Amino acid sequence: MSESTPATAASATPPSRPGPGRPAGADSVDTRLRVLNAARRCFAQYGYGPATNNLIAEMAGVTAGSVYYHFGSKSALFDAVCDYVYGKIVERSKEVLAGAHSVRGLLRAVLDESMRINHESPELAGFVATAPIDARRHPELAEAFAKQAKRMSETLTAAVVAGQQGGLIPADLDPAAVAAMISAIVDGFAHAAAAIDVTEMDHMNDLFNRLLLDNGTSS
Repeated sequence: MSESTPATAASATPPSRPGPGRPAGADSVDTRLRVLNAARRCFAQYGYGPATNNLIAEMAGVTAGSVYYHFGSKSALFDAVCDYVYGKIVERSKEVLAGAHSVRGLLRAVLDESMRINHESPELAGFVATAPIDARRHPELAEAFAKQAKRMSETLTAAVVAGQQGGLIPADLDPAAVAAMISAIVDGFAHAAAAIDVTEMDHMNDLFNRLLLDNGTSS
């Protein structure tokens, strides 16, 4: 009997708690996603500077150690949020931009898809609006944001080239310049979406379509 006592005692001992820097939940992937979503909201609402790891952890419902464990630093977390947000936007944009479109068609496709994303994740527009500002204010973020800006530019430029090859956009125009113009308009809508609700944004998009996009070819 005495020989079994140590084993019985050991089995009754509760499992040790995770040490500092370990993820708070058993599901590490879920914890990482919660931190990403909380960081996106914090960066959008407060800006990069005031959005501390403790604030992000509190919003995510995890420990500050979990934030550090998954991302190492706040700048690395910003980089990961950029990958997550802009990766989603680029993926969705590529789907709606497939084929040849006129400039009006490109604008309509991108803005309509932006409205759909805004309905699904209204806080996304807040991050898109504040990320370039934070990247200018904080030099350690410049490379992370520049990488995403390049992805967006390449996606739109490729769509413009397809439109030129399809005879829907003048071939003598610089495709990168046309893409930059489209991007500037879409960025303006993102800034507006960060400040007003989705219903007002839908109305604004409808007005833009009726007054500026419907007076020409819709391809």
